[in-house]
Amino acid sequence: MSLCAAGCGREPQRGVTRVETVPVTGIVLVDGQPANNLRVSAVHSTATQGLVPHSPGGYTKEDGRFSLSTYESGDGVPPGDYKLTFVWGEINLMNGQYSGDKLKGKYAEPLRSAHPLQLSSGDNAVDMGTIELKSR
Repeated sequence: MSLCAAGCGREPQRGVTRVETVPVTGIVLVDGQPANNLRVSAVHSTATQGLVPHSPGGYTKEDGRFSLSTYESGDGVPPGDYKLTFVWGEINLMNGQYSGDKLKGKYAEPLRSAHPLQLSSGDNAVDMGTIELKSR
């Protein structure tokens, strides 16, 4: 993933058939503190069966706030059942790659996620509130 992709949001996708999306926002704290550049992913329930209809995600800002994107920055997540996963890596300024996980994979597996997200067609914006994670 490039440095811009990590910090700038998604560019609009052209030539892609879009489905409805629902804006999803929230705040992530790790050990009570805002987590900057933490990757938040919404993994669709069918992804565990090898089917990946969409891969919505986003990165937290300095204050821990995030908004999820599917097609372009902040547009939201298509209706469906998801599990949120969290990876807190670092950006290599030499090559722009995002790698590692300060949380040591503790929140990276959708099957172990304690953070469900269920969206229905016609839903208004969803605020996930404050999600508190522990580094240990």
